[in-house]
Amino acid sequence: MKTLLPSLLAAAFSGALLLAISAPTNLHWLHWVSFLPLYAVLRPGEHRRNALLGYVAGWTGVFLCFFWLIETVVRFSSLPWIAGLAVHLIFTTVFALNYPVVFGMVHWLRARIGLAWVLAIPALHVATELLMPALFPYYQGVSQYRTGSLWQLASVTGVYGLSFLVLASNAALAELLYRRREDIPLGAAWAPPVAVGLGVALSISWGSTRHAAVEQVLSEAPTARVAMLQQGVSMDERLLAPALTWLASWVELTKQAAPYRPDLVIWPEGAVPFNPHDERPAQALGGRSPKEYFEEMASKGGFDLLIGGGTYEPHEPDEYGRIFTSYNSTYLFDRDGQLAGRYDKMVPLPFGEYIPLSDTFPFLKGIIQGPGDFQAGTEPVVFEVRTHEGVPYSFTVPICYEGIIEDTMRDLSGGDVYVNITNDAWFGDTANPHQHAMLAAVQAMHFGRPMVRIAYTGINMIVEPHGEIRHETAPFTTVVAVEELRLAKVDTFFARLGWLFPWLCVLGSLVAIGIGRRREPVTA
Repeated sequence: MKTLLPSLLAAAFSGALLLAISAPTNLHWLHWVSFLPLYAVLRPGEHRRNALLGYVAGWTGVFLCFFWLIETVVRFSSLPWIAGLAVHLIFTTVFALNYPVVFGMVHWLRARIGLAWVLAIPALHVATELLMPALFPYYQGVSQYRTGSLWQLASVTGVYGLSFLVLASNAALAELLYRRREDIPLGAAWAPPVAVGLGVALSISWGSTRHAAVEQVLSEAPTARVAMLQQGVSMDERLLAPALTWLASWVELTKQAAPYRPDLVIWPEGAVPFNPHDERPAQALGGRSPKEYFEEMASKGGFDLLIGGGTYEPHEPDEYGRIFTSYNSTYLFDRDGQLAGRYDKMVPLPFGEYIPLSDTFPFLKGIIQGPGDFQAGTEPVVFEVRTHEGVPYSFTVPICYEGIIEDTMRDLSGGDVYVNITNDAWFGDTANPHQHAMLAAVQAMHFGRPMVRIAYTGINMIVEPHGEIRHETAPFTTVVAVEELRLAKVDTFFARLGWLFPWLCVLGSLVAIGIGRRREPVTA
């Protein structure tokens, strides 16, 4: 154990660095060398030991990066903190399983395919990112989302290409380390780091050209004025006060933004605690129905009003005994004073908006209280609007968790703009609002569409098709701002053939393993 302990600590250190690399710290440059402590303690021929050390690194990184999950479980449910910790430990144990697969193969591949392992291991890591199920999709390359020119590569390969480069950098430097340790002339071992450096340089050079070209398109595009509203309240404060208190706050923030003549006013997920399309008069709304109230607000303000709110549809008891169906929805009231459409979230959040398998095992609802019982919407909706100048544009509304799911964002790419609404107050003052915003920003680059992100208590963002973040707010602050949204979308290779690069990595991994199985290991 004494001889293993230093190696365990080195592996854990590599994993812990992922917390500093990720948002909100964003030390993205550190990622290019962060796995070297782990590589340094991997030993030839000891594949099980190497897999264990890889798992320690991955487990530590996942545990620290997603530590906010504990607080989220407590807020979303009736479970105590210790139960939240147990959920987090299970989550970490499962979602770190790709690390032992990858790092357990390092010396096995190195002994059989030589220098090519420097490419095979990054390809294998990308393959596991693609193939392993993830409750919160997170990729190594996402750390580079603020790197400007280099980040443009994601428009071609997706974030997977950045993952490959970052991991190849670590592997190439590790090969130099191994050769020096084994007293082998470095010679050809300089080729991989030189190749990685050249790949990064070419990516930056091409990315600078693409960035400038997209910026030129954006500079000539029409604009829409968007009200970026945000409340500075915690979830605890929100839950303790009457729901209408916070509705009144959104109304007040909208009044403050109105003199700046916004084209589009956006209220985030869950801003309205009742059916916005209800036609029954409500005393709290001065005798008007919610539908009349919001239609009047939009028509008098002269703006399109997008509202996040729940939908509750009563009906006769169904096979599960439910007497109503719930959806997490968003509603558009246009400036002509009409309810123009509704979108129901297609991917509810597990354990937040529904309890998996609770229809099959109803007793789970008695054990885990707090999560909703929301049903999934069935189709994407594209909202059509226009600016004060009469310029038409369209948008789709990924709600919360949908904004980080690649397949769902592809389904919702039918508009000119993504409007991502969420309520990240559930996650408290943790790293989650920053990580959630980071993962959502990726999709603007992937699909070449500007994204407006409204997140109740932050982080609000405007992300452009070349990845630039033009407007960004700090969480848990009150914000009233009207920002220009440049209405231009661009074609991306990823939007058309985004599956290609990661599946090439899967193929490359299988080829490398297949070759390795046919060869005898070579020792120094």
